[in-house]
Amino acid sequence: MTSKKPLRVAPLVSLLTSLTLAACAGSGDSGTPGTGGGNGTAGTTGQAGTTGQAGTSGGAGTSGQAGTSGNAGTTGNAGNAGNAGTTGAAGSVSPTGTAGSTGSGGAAGGVTGTAGNVAIGGRGGNNATGTAGTTGRGGTTGNAGTTGTAGTTGSAGTTGSGGSGTPSAENTGANCNATSAPLLAAQNKKLPNPFVMHDGTTITTKAQWECRRNEIKADIEKYEIGPKQVPPTVQATLSGSTMSVKVTTSAGSITITSAVSGSGTCVGIGMNGSSSLLSGCKQVPFMHDQVVKYSQTSTQNQSDPFYKVYPELWGKVGNYSAWAWGISRLIDGVVQLKDQLGVDPTKIGVQGCSYAGKMALFGGAFDERVALTVAEESGGGGITSWRTSADFTTRTGTSVEKIDNTNYSWFMMSMKSLDPYKLPHDHHELIAMVAPRAVIALGNPEYEWLGDESGYRSIMAANEVFKALGIADHLGYDFTGNHAHCAPPSQQTASVKTFVDRYLKGTSSTSNVAIKPVSSKFDLNYQTSIDWTTPTLQ
Repeated sequence: MTSKKPLRVAPLVSLLTSLTLAACAGSGDSGTPGTGGGNGTAGTTGQAGTTGQAGTSGGAGTSGQAGTSGNAGTTGNAGNAGNAGTTGAAGSVSPTGTAGSTGSGGAAGGVTGTAGNVAIGGRGGNNATGTAGTTGRGGTTGNAGTTGTAGTTGSAGTTGSGGSGTPSAENTGANCNATSAPLLAAQNKKLPNPFVMHDGTTITTKAQWECRRNEIKADIEKYEIGPKQVPPTVQATLSGSTMSVKVTTSAGSITITSAVSGSGTCVGIGMNGSSSLLSGCKQVPFMHDQVVKYSQTSTQNQSDPFYKVYPELWGKVGNYSAWAWGISRLIDGVVQLKDQLGVDPTKIGVQGCSYAGKMALFGGAFDERVALTVAEESGGGGITSWRTSADFTTRTGTSVEKIDNTNYSWFMMSMKSLDPYKLPHDHHELIAMVAPRAVIALGNPEYEWLGDESGYRSIMAANEVFKALGIADHLGYDFTGNHAHCAPPSQQTASVKTFVDRYLKGTSSTSNVAIKPVSSKFDLNYQTSIDWTTPTLQ
C-alpha cells in the first residue's frame, strides 16, 4: 500500500494571501496570468488484488509575472486665492456718530486642489491549479493638490465721531427747500387753507405734508420770529446729574446746562424748570436765559449768549426763534447721552405755561424729535390765531393778546405793524406743524387775556390736518376753567396724563381729550372761520 504525501499548508496560505493583496492593490497594468501546472499521470493498475501506485501530484505552477507599476496620480491644481474684503465705509458724522460698517471678509479659502487619481495595482496571476503568478505591484498614489490661499478680511469702516455733528431728525423736510409766501394783496378774513401749497396746488398725499409743513415754517420765520438756525456742532457731557451741551459755530461757543432729575425712560423738558405735568419722565429742564434772557418789556440784549455764536442775527430774530433753537440743542444732548441718562430719545415731551407755553409750542412744532407738545395757557402768539383773536376783540371789545399788542422781544418788532388778515399763514398752522406727532393744549377761559375763543377755533382748524392724516386723536384740548393762571386743576392734570401715558410711556392706546371752553362771550362755531374743505390724504 502506498503512503500519502503530507499536505503543505503554509505555501498555500502564502499563495492565497498574495492573491488577496493583489486584488486590493491600486491600478497598474495587470500581470500575465500564471500558467497552470499539468495534471499528474495516473498510476497504472496493478495486478489484480494489488493496489496501483498513486500518480504523483503535478508540480506547482510558477508565479505569474508581477504587475507593472501603476502610473502616479496627477497633482491636483492649487486652489485660487480668495478675494480680499472691501473696506467698510467710514461712519457718518452725527451727534452720535454712526460706526462704519465692517468690511466684508475675503472669500472663503482657495478651493482645495483635486487629489491625483490613485494608480490601480497590477492584477495577480489566475488561480490555476498550477502554481499562482506573483502579485503585481500597486501603482503609486498621485500627490494631492495644494490648498489655495484664503483671501484676506477687509478692514472695518472707521467709526464716526461720537457725540458731535449734525442731528438728522430735527427737520426731515429740510430738503424741500421751502420758501415763504408774500403777504396777501387783499385781506383774507378766513384762516388760510393748510392744504394748499404756495404755488396753488392742493396736497393729496400724506407724504406731501412734510414739504407743506416746511412752507408754513418759512412763513412763520419770515413774518414772526426770524429764521431758526440750522444745527451746529454739538458736544454733550454728563457730570453727576448735570448735563452740559457745548454748542460751537464759526463765531464761538456757548454751553447750555440742565440739572437732570427724576426717573423714567421718557424725557420731560420743562420751560425754565421741571415739568410736573410730564410726570414719570426724567426731567431735563430748558433754562431759557442761557440762550436769551426773558423780558416783559420788548427789550432784547445783544450780550445774550445766543449772539455770541450768531452775532450776525442781532436785531433780526425774535426770542422764540432763539429759544426754539436752544430746545433743539438740549435735545441734541439727550440724544447723545441717551445711554448714560437711561432714556429713550424717541419719547421726548416739552411743556410750558403762558409765555413758556408759546415757547413749548414753537419748540415742539420746529423739532420733529419731540413726541408730545403740551402748550398750557399759551394765549396770543401760541395756540390762538392772529385773525380769530382780532375777530373776538372786534366783536366783544375784550382785550386779548394780538399781533399788535404782544411782546416784541419774543417776536420780531416788524410783526407789530402787520395786518393779520394779510398773513399767508396763521397759528392753526403752527399747531398743525406738530402733526403727525402729538399735541395737547390747555386753556383757562376766565383769564381773558388768553383769548380762549380764538384758541379753540384755531385748535379745531388745526384738527382738520390731523383728521386728514388719519390721526385725529393725536390732538387734544382741555379748556377747563375756574383755576389760577398756570395752576392746572386735577381735570387738566388727568388730561395731560392721558397723552403722556400713550405718547411717552406707551401704557395706553387711547388719547381722546376734548373739553371745550365755557363763557357767555364765546362763539365756538369754528366753521365760520374756515372756507375750505378737508381732503382725505392718501
